[in-house]
Amino acid sequence: MNPPVGRGYARRVTYEELIAIARRFEGQTLETVTGKRFKVGISPHELFFTPESSGFGQSDGRRAHERFLEHYNETGSLRPGDYGKVSRNATYLIGLLIAAGASRTTAPHA
Repeated sequence: MNPPVGRGYARRVTYEELIAIARRFEGQTLETVTGKRFKVGISPHELFFTPESSGFGQSDGRRAHERFLEHYNETGSLRPGDYGKVSRNATYLIGLLIAAGASRTTAPHA
């Protein structure tokens, strides 16, 4: 069992759990906290996000996604602005976590 993390959040989210969440939602249309629609995909090496508005897949890489999770696990924040120096894909990562059931009090379900 994972230890409790910052501000009483239920448990830590690992990179492997993030991949499992992405697999669950791969190809489905999701929304960011601001209502922008996107899809998540998985390449052999990392997650990528395709905004409906552009249709072009983008990723800032596994390490950036791991840094995002480190910050999420410390704070539980679902505000993209809190991740400005961590990942340029934070808005999509947060949308993915919300789709998986993340809230201010619980971690998402893989």
